Amino acid sequence: MEEREEDVSKLFWEVELKKLNESLPMERKGILELLAMSNPSYKNIAGEIVFFNKEEVHQFSRWLPKEKLNALRLPIVIVRESSHKKGTYMIDGNELEVEAVNRALGRAPSTNKYLFRPEVLELTRRFPSIVVFGFVL
Repeated sequence: MEEREEDVSKLFWEVELKKLNESLPMERKGILELLAMSNPSYKNIAGEIVFFNKEEVHQFSRWLPKEKLNALRLPIVIVRESSHKKGTYMIDGNELEVEAVNRALGRAPSTNKYLFRPEVLELTRRFPSIVVFGFVL
């Protein structure tokens, strides 16, 4: 009986996480491609078209040298993993995306992928259209 309850509980949380993560992008786009678009956007897992604020995309592009921009993709995905301490988040992206986020937050441009709640709040306050959240058990 207990085993069955665990299976049902696990299934419940998997379904809930899937719903929460429907806002994640199906495919992230390069920042240069987005800057060239009149209405920069991406499609999320739910199939919806989500638009970026073009000025935010432009402002965020300033955190890396032009020759590195080809590898910078948006939106920036911030992940909350249940295994991490409360208030700890992770940047889910390549080295250049991590570097750009660190620079935007006034941190050393290191490969530190971890953010704390105040930094996440600052990032989303300044760039609300280019940040999206994912959740992992």
